[in-house]
Amino acid sequence: MSHDISPMNGLYDAEYFDIKSQHVDDIFRIFVGKPAGADPAIQHPMIVALDGNASFASLLGTQRLLTQTSAVPASFVIGIGYPGDTLMESMANRNRDYAPTDPGENEVMALGGLFPAGGEAFLKFIQLELKTLLSKNYPIDTDDSTILGISLGGLFAAWILLTEPTTFKRYILASPAIWWRDEQVWEWEETYAASHDDLEATVFVAAGALELKQHVRAEAVAIAEKNPQMRTHVENMISRSDEHGWPEIALLTPQFASRLQGRNYPGLKIHCHNMPDETHMSAPPSITSRGLRYVHGSWES
Repeated sequence: MSHDISPMNGLYDAEYFDIKSQHVDDIFRIFVGKPAGADPAIQHPMIVALDGNASFASLLGTQRLLTQTSAVPASFVIGIGYPGDTLMESMANRNRDYAPTDPGENEVMALGGLFPAGGEAFLKFIQLELKTLLSKNYPIDTDDSTILGISLGGLFAAWILLTEPTTFKRYILASPAIWWRDEQVWEWEETYAASHDDLEATVFVAAGALELKQHVRAEAVAIAEKNPQMRTHVENMISRSDEHGWPEIALLTPQFASRLQGRNYPGLKIHCHNMPDETHMSAPPSITSRGLRYVHGSWES
């Protein structure tokens, strides 16, 4: 590989490299966790995590533990992130890359700034640049792939599922922000259904069961009280949400699964399982564990 590879301190058989994307015109940091004793003559599945700076290490640990009990197959774990000296710095461009359409006023308020929709360019980076690079340099079967997206990353993964579903074989949508643009997701779903009679994918969608108005508002109030740096932004968001409505992802996730189930696509397997007692920030680890087992067939609802 022409890119400089750096081992990850403390994570066995894990490394990262930076790549300049032609489609996005930016640099991504790609984290790679190898299956133990990977045979270079055998291609392995891959699991791709968005928000790699924050999610890669947790996903890698979970996946490796589940592999020991054969709940999931030995796989390469890939995290897509960004260079940066801090977590906040490294996640500065996620809003741009995960937005499938331009944000409206509610989206700008919720995410803290105006940004262009870069989802199409980011998807091309994954399809035409990253997959090619990984398949050339690691024994990975890029057609046997899973994507994990959390929050806005979950929205991006849902958009891929409903527009170019063959990009991945399996989808884990963790607290997906499908409230985006007044639930524009239903437009994508209807457009796909109008021209397709099948959707070949295995999908696990979930949220924290506490992702409802009363709990989300209380959590936002607590953040404003405890975090002076975010207080003004969060208080403005609370005021606007009180006026225009709060996103209730715990209600949207079962609607999403039910809508797709109702299409009776022969190749689709989908299940929603919201996590009891979990919030938007606490749910991802449990969703990841349950989701990996569901999409690989070792856990049934």
